[in-house]
Amino acid sequence: MGKTRTTRLSPWFWLLFGAAMVLKYGYEKFRYYPVLDDWIQYGAFQLYDDPFRQIFLNYSYHTRPLASLFDLYVWGKFWPNLIGAFILITIIHFVSCYLLYRIFDRLGLPSLGTLAAVLFGLLPLGSEATYWLSASSRLVVGLFLMLCSLYFLAASFDAKKKAGYLIGFAVFQLLSFGFYEQIIAMGAACSLLLLLWKKKWWQVFLPILNVGIIGAYYVVFKEGGNTETRGQLVPGERLLVHTGGVFHEFYDIVVLLHAKFYSVGLGRGLRLLMENESYVYLLLTGVVSLVIGWMTFRMLREEDGLRRPGVQILIGILLAVIPLTPFFILDQSGLALRNVFPSLIGLALMIDGLLLSITKSGAGKAVYGAAVACLTFVFIVVNVAEVVDYKNVSQADRHVAEQIISLGKQAKKINGKYPVYLFGAEPELVKVGVPFLNHGRNTTSSDWAMAGVMRAVGGTRYYPAVTPVTVRDDIIIPEKNINRGLLLGLEPDLRVVSLRPVKRPNGDYHLLREDGTRFGIYFIDKQYFRKW
Repeated sequence: MGKTRTTRLSPWFWLLFGAAMVLKYGYEKFRYYPVLDDWIQYGAFQLYDDPFRQIFLNYSYHTRPLASLFDLYVWGKFWPNLIGAFILITIIHFVSCYLLYRIFDRLGLPSLGTLAAVLFGLLPLGSEATYWLSASSRLVVGLFLMLCSLYFLAASFDAKKKAGYLIGFAVFQLLSFGFYEQIIAMGAACSLLLLLWKKKWWQVFLPILNVGIIGAYYVVFKEGGNTETRGQLVPGERLLVHTGGVFHEFYDIVVLLHAKFYSVGLGRGLRLLMENESYVYLLLTGVVSLVIGWMTFRMLREEDGLRRPGVQILIGILLAVIPLTPFFILDQSGLALRNVFPSLIGLALMIDGLLLSITKSGAGKAVYGAAVACLTFVFIVVNVAEVVDYKNVSQADRHVAEQIISLGKQAKKINGKYPVYLFGAEPELVKVGVPFLNHGRNTTSSDWAMAGVMRAVGGTRYYPAVTPVTVRDDIIIPEKNINRGLLLGLEPDLRVVSLRPVKRPNGDYHLLREDGTRFGIYFIDKQYFRKW
């Protein structure tokens, strides 16, 4: 029976993989374009004199304590140019990929194939969690700290100075718990499984203690942030049905929605590259992809043992499911695109393991290497379309906010004493490749997001929130606010125009542009707006 391979990947692979991750977001020269919560978390919050007291404590911004503190004192300090934060988090993501392999080596498990790194690092399905700073600052950073803790734990199993490694494990795990609930579930479960596997019975108390600490924190601050509304447990009689619903959502995202990244995004990415004559970028992407695939083939040929991917596939299944456990037990919750990111490790292990099962023959090794090369190229090109979508959404938000500020100053109604309404504001102002919940949405989707972009762009925290008035939903606007507030309309070409209300005999209001043409009608009794 052949030996199981446990050698590490070549340093040259990691160098090329790093180049692939640079290309992933390098099309826009690593410029970062803020969207949605970014404006308020990293722009507006920096305008306060005492962010800890005024934001962290007063605004109940302490649900995920370390993530919130990092927003105020680390990532927010890069504003208005968030390129530094973006680069740092991308580096953290790269190091996380490397740590995953080192953990497997430390534990003596069969080494992973190169495809696992390509999937975990480049898969477009993870773009919301890795590009959007409001999400990546929680998920990527939290996952990195969790992997650090697991590396220390794995090192403690065969180290002479176990105490130092165990302290490192406990500290890094507790730090990771301060970033995201899915990281808590994943970190606690993985560490407990490892300790039970290695029969380290007395050390089991360490992750249990950390869970107790973060649990006590959430109990103390249960009325802060979203904990009170989103922290309700699923009733026992609905648990099975609810769990099935979570798996169904997971399937919809990982299979159905994921397919759109390629059916739509691949063609868009190639078209953007060709239209902008980005031939050098395209050539570099092709060369890096081909060399990674060729290097993968060479490494497989030089192995001195047989692959046994069954264990890897089993671990992958566990790591794909474990991050979903908070959604199994919490009632008022649903999966967003970013929530799939922690499960990407498991999905990467599963897919890599399945493909490794064909590498016993030379032809199988060639197929595996070709698959790695092709997928690397496809993922990078699809991410080009994703980055351009974020750019277009961000620029549209900024353009709209600048016009609102200008018109508000002209009308002298932007000092916080007057309500501001933006009629015709829809959640999606620009067309994106794969719209889904917050993915591809503009700040016109909520007054919270509008408040953030207004204050960040205007450079003052005293600008009022702007209420988007869409044709999709009923919006209650008191009649006195119609007569005294700042009424604005958003045209299809994203021009913002001033509106003048004219009351009709039936009590409804016609909203007129400055040239007297009708923009729309607000129905007082039925409390909804219709575009004319």
